Amino acid sequence: MDTQEWSDGVLAIKIRDCAESESPDRKWIIFDGPVDAVWIENMNTVLDDNKKLCLNSGQIIKLKPTMTIMFQVDDLSQASPATVSRCGMVLLESGQLGHSVYITSYCHDLKSLFEEKCCDKLEKYFHYMVDLCVEFTRVNCKFPCPGTGPFVVSHIIRMIQCYVQVYIPKHADGDEIKIPNDIDDKLINALIYSTIWGIGGCTDEATRPKFDTFLQELIIGDNMLEKYSLDMGPDWKTEPMKVPNKIGDFKSLFDLYFD
Repeated sequence: MDTQEWSDGVLAIKIRDCAESESPDRKWIIFDGPVDAVWIENMNTVLDDNKKLCLNSGQIIKLKPTMTIMFQVDDLSQASPATVSRCGMVLLESGQLGHSVYITSYCHDLKSLFEEKCCDKLEKYFHYMVDLCVEFTRVNCKFPCPGTGPFVVSHIIRMIQCYVQVYIPKHADGDEIKIPNDIDDKLINALIYSTIWGIGGCTDEATRPKFDTFLQELIIGDNMLEKYSLDMGPDWKTEPMKVPNKIGDFKSLFDLYFD
């Protein structure tokens, strides 16, 4: 306002960088926040056949064929029909997406830190424990807040990450961090503890003891499908597994922590 000079915002900078790039790679510009009624109207010329971003400074940036703009939004309450009609839309409910993709993606990311066989072992137990726990809590437990599969898995992943954090280099050229020989054991322990609270901690006090008993039996390798008549669907063919970690004496899993 003082100098009357124009300074570009983050979107203008990013779109200009992509438009000026000589690379043949496809470029994605993704909006993952809520739609704002003011700026979304300014996007109309970008989204229609013109494919031009018209800035308030008077500059016009032409999009290249390799550029794609996407919006990942919760709702369209602030978007006008004019904006909506310019976008192809896909509704993806969290129930349809499922929680397995979160687990697979996270364990894949861990391969940049740990050996592949270690991450594969973690992923096997991660899928097994969470699949059974999610189905059991859906039928037998109550959640004060809605607890879908992706919701509780994101809790578990954030808790595991607290233990993984110490193995992430602080700087790209910093000292190499020594990974312990029993890292697979540590990761499974972190998974067990994170499952106790990531799923069990979301249930209410009345049904939490049911989950406690269920998870204890799951860890020692009982056949949970037969015992609790869980409907895992026709594609679920995983054999009962015993989690290969010894847990000390306890009355409730909620009395334990992993150091």
